[in-house]
Amino acid sequence: MRRRQRSFSNSYNMSSSSSMMRRRQCLLLVLSALTLHATVAYVVSPTASRSSPSSLQATTTDSPEPVARQVRILTPLSTLFSFLLPASSSAAAPASSAGFDSALKTYFPGALSSSVIALRVVGALRKRDYRPYNTLVASSICSDEINETPSSLVETLEKQLGNTKTGGIFHLGGLGGLPFVGVSGMDALLQHCPSSGNSDGKLVMIFGPHVGISESGQLGKLQRSGMDTETASCGAAMAAYQAISGATASSKKSGVMDFQEDYIIENLKKKLGTLAGKEAQGGDETIALVTDKMYDLVSELLKSEVDAVISSKGPELWESIQEVTLIGGIIVNRSAKGGGGEDYFQPLTMSTISSKGEDKSIYNEVFGDLLTPRKRV
Repeated sequence: MRRRQRSFSNSYNMSSSSSMMRRRQCLLLVLSALTLHATVAYVVSPTASRSSPSSLQATTTDSPEPVARQVRILTPLSTLFSFLLPASSSAAAPASSAGFDSALKTYFPGALSSSVIALRVVGALRKRDYRPYNTLVASSICSDEINETPSSLVETLEKQLGNTKTGGIFHLGGLGGLPFVGVSGMDALLQHCPSSGNSDGKLVMIFGPHVGISESGQLGKLQRSGMDTETASCGAAMAAYQAISGATASSKKSGVMDFQEDYIIENLKKKLGTLAGKEAQGGDETIALVTDKMYDLVSELLKSEVDAVISSKGPELWESIQEVTLIGGIIVNRSAKGGGGEDYFQPLTMSTISSKGEDKSIYNEVFGDLLTPRKRV
């Protein structure tokens, strides 16, 4: 009798669990439909091609809500998805790290996950007629492999904005994210911009340095995939700081063999000065400052290259390009330990340069509700 009762109880529990799972799945489908309806939809005709841009249609919601408000609505829905999934599911989000979260909030208070940043950016640029047939994505991000994952911000934007079948990402960045391709590389990028023949080409450039935050919350360190120990991130920036502070033996410039690191050391030293007393406040304060100054180096060099090419090309440049969008910020890498998770991005600037000669900031339109380490917009 007891065996029958236990058997009945086990069967009931299994049935109840299965029923609960079905209810969760149904609710997830409903919420997914609501999310899809609220986001910008992009419909491509089966016969669409670069040569037939008219076969592509962009549909948006009728609501005039700004992108920022849409994201504030959609983000809780995404969070709800993760709670509805059972803990044993492979789709469950990795556990959050208190150390990482605390450091992120302290040093990069306006940082959002890559997917949420992409949602905001794509929503804003769709309204400005950025489409796969006329858009090229470029990045001036450090060549470190942790910035080239399937879920990275640059890869996500390329998937949603660029032509994933015949296009790709134009890489401007070398060590530290600095655009070492120079004016020649920038000129090539502008020449590669797709256009349907109506001077409607669009360029999106994402730029900035990166910094790791370990699971315990230490800046400049993380555990990479397949490794048992923590390593530096950004290694180039950390090595430059150590050389500047005298922590490592200084050496003469190595010329072409290590010109990128030499450039970073020479110019970062000018930016850091006396480090503004940050060294006495602890390692994390110093690394945050170093990363901030690395952003200045990347931003200034990239904008000087863009200005140089625009100035030299003149009206000829705008025969195929209609607008260039610059998105600058700091990538915050997560450790792979504990399941890892999405990287974060602290946006610091977003502006457009148009064929009409306008240089306009659209930061407030897209990220105006976020906190920033300092005013840059």
